Amino acid sequence: MEEKFTPGDALRRIEEAERRVRRPVRTAGWTFVATGFGTMLYWPAMFLGPTWAQAVAGVAWVALTIASTFYLGSLRVQDSEVAWVNRPTSPVSVAYVASVLVTFLFGMLFRPEDPGAGWAAALIALAVLSGLPALYGGRRILRAER
Repeated sequence: MEEKFTPGDALRRIEEAERRVRRPVRTAGWTFVATGFGTMLYWPAMFLGPTWAQAVAGVAWVALTIASTFYLGSLRVQDSEVAWVNRPTSPVSVAYVASVLVTFLFGMLFRPEDPGAGWAAALIALAVLSGLPALYGGRRILRAER
């Protein structure tokens, strides 16, 4: 039996399908934004914070990494922007990994016994720079899904 519906019914069905597609894309964009801000907070906590802050930052980093990896891997709808940003060889991914690596190496190799204000300022600048690629990726996804 053929189902009959009005143009209004068809429009409602189209809008519902669009919401189902956009919701995961929006969440993926916000996941990248959270990763960007999380990265900016992680490095100062790890290299400048007390032991308890380092423990909290480490646990939060692992939890965010696991959650975002599973979420982005489980998307049923593959949006072209999410796929582009999340591709291992995309400029966003390469810039993120490179900047995180530079920040890590700076903290591990050049951290003085008693870090002064200059070293702390350099670390914070690197931490902010290392979060920018993820923020850019999140912004790009969120702007594209409108």
